[in-house]
Amino acid sequence: METVNFRNNRIGGTIPTSIGSLILLISFDVSYNYLQGVLPDILFTNATGLEILRVGHNSLTGTLPDLSLSQLRELNLSFNNIAGNVASVLADVPKLGK
Repeated sequence: METVNFRNNRIGGTIPTSIGSLILLISFDVSYNYLQGVLPDILFTNATGLEILRVGHNSLTGTLPDLSLSQLRELNLSFNNIAGNVASVLADVPKLGK
């Protein structure tokens, strides 16, 4: 599977760690839901070709995971409670915003 789009579906709960099994994932959009908990690190470890990550407008918490994703070009973490040093985490994401 290359695309997960559950945008604006009133989904609650947490993002399951089984998302890490989608190693060919290119686009992940679960924005505008009622998701809680943390972003699973396994998502960023296994989906190395991830280009689009949209998780805005949820209730996600925790610290910003290491986003060593060389293909990432779009990132939306807005309106969550994620903490961390954004500048240092995003320093190694060359395509972001291009």
